[in-house]
Amino acid sequence: MKNKIRHLLFLSVILFSVASCIDDKGNYDYMEIEDAIVEIPEVKENGGKISRDRYDELSLNPEIQYQAGSSADDYNFEWGLYTQQPQKDDDDAYIPKKIIGDKPQLSYKLIDEPDKYYVVLKVTHKEMGSCTDYKFELNVNSMAGWLIYDEAASGDGDFQIIRDREIVPDLSSIQTGIVRNYFATANGGKKLRDGKFLGRRNMNNQYDHLYLFKEDGMYKMKAGTYEVITEDYSTLFSTQPAKNAPMALYYPSPMYGQVEVFVNNNEMYTIRWNMLGQEDKYTTPIGAWGTAYKVNPFIAPVPVTGNTVRAVLYNDISNAKGQFITINSSGAAGFPMTPEGKFNTGAINTNETMKLKLEYLGQGRDGITCALFKDELNAGKLSLYTADLRDVSKPLALEIYDLSDLQNIDDAKYFTFGTRGDVLFYATTSKVYSYVFNGAVTELLSTSGEEIVSMKLYTHSANEDYSGRMLFVATYDGAAGKVYKIKFNELNGQLDGEVEEYTGFGRIIDMMNKE
Repeated sequence: MKNKIRHLLFLSVILFSVASCIDDKGNYDYMEIEDAIVEIPEVKENGGKISRDRYDELSLNPEIQYQAGSSADDYNFEWGLYTQQPQKDDDDAYIPKKIIGDKPQLSYKLIDEPDKYYVVLKVTHKEMGSCTDYKFELNVNSMAGWLIYDEAASGDGDFQIIRDREIVPDLSSIQTGIVRNYFATANGGKKLRDGKFLGRRNMNNQYDHLYLFKEDGMYKMKAGTYEVITEDYSTLFSTQPAKNAPMALYYPSPMYGQVEVFVNNNEMYTIRWNMLGQEDKYTTPIGAWGTAYKVNPFIAPVPVTGNTVRAVLYNDISNAKGQFITINSSGAAGFPMTPEGKFNTGAINTNETMKLKLEYLGQGRDGITCALFKDELNAGKLSLYTADLRDVSKPLALEIYDLSDLQNIDDAKYFTFGTRGDVLFYATTSKVYSYVFNGAVTELLSTSGEEIVSMKLYTHSANEDYSGRMLFVATYDGAAGKVYKIKFNELNGQLDGEVEEYTGFGRIIDMMNKE
């Protein structure tokens, strides 16, 4: 009877105590036990959640109040990492996915897959067995930011990632800066070679794959970890192309639909990801009567909803008159004809005294398609044609702008369009300009001793503050690369604040935003 009473008293002590893991050592001379009190300021300040990037060092120094007369030497410490839906043992206790520390302070490199986890610090008194569990949520993030592929003089390439709150929303202060050589970090020291342009693939409303395309091949990587999946270009196709020559990839945001468009050797391929059971491969080029259409190596996204146009391409390679080609949400090609508008979108060269060849094709304001043409019969005169091709049943040829008098336009090598205003950005080897359609030209940047090698517009599917309002310009001085971040007014193209510089790169080959 006494034993039963003692066991009932023992149970009462457990229920009364905050502790969740007191061990029964067979000693029934009882006293009230106080648990250690644990707090981590960063966790408390963030409502029980913290966020880190993969490969970051998770360093935490808890504030621990031990039992009276005790010190850290009287305790055992265990840091456990659990998945968000952890398993439990027979005593309903969480089973750690991994033990990541056994000291009061934690220092652990997050080599784990990007995901949502729980971290539990268990503080156990060595003699008394009293135990405190301190639990919080940990998000291990994929490395997002302004992704740069650059190459050293040796030809070895890697990824450098620029990160601040204007590029990646909700970054903590410890997550900002430039992350160096991230590909090598993720792939055991391996380096990239002979990269041409970057791309990513959208599948099931997520960015699943990251690509670095070469002249005749690719590196295919996991978008979350940057780890190489394959370097076999043939795995992209179920029917192999006659020539391996990747040129352009349209990777739609998860906000805008599920049709992917790819250009290889001037031929169009599509994958309709929203079709049930769609295979993760390109089949045959889009064509008619057994002949594939030839297109220029540009794809202009059209970010709209509904069963309408998703992307626009252009053909003046196999069609002397020139024609715009649209890709709808089913992955099918269309050929808009607008003979009654400012021009005919299905036959640009209707006059024998002109020969317009595409210089650049891109997305403008509200999904408008913008095309730059050089007239080969008229001293390379440059013109801007704009068209609204969003509705496949009502294509509109909008305006033609004569650009021949724009400052240094004949020396321009790089182009892009604003997506929130009618603005063209163009760059020579040393200067960057903005041009408001039918308006003023503004010089945004002038470099000395540095050659401009790339210019890209920043876009982000969930960053309303800065998406479409920043320009990134890469330069090279023969030994080192540099990146300029230019914020601008989306309506007039003029500077908004100071130009920022990032240094410490090799020769930059391509850049893009990595969400």
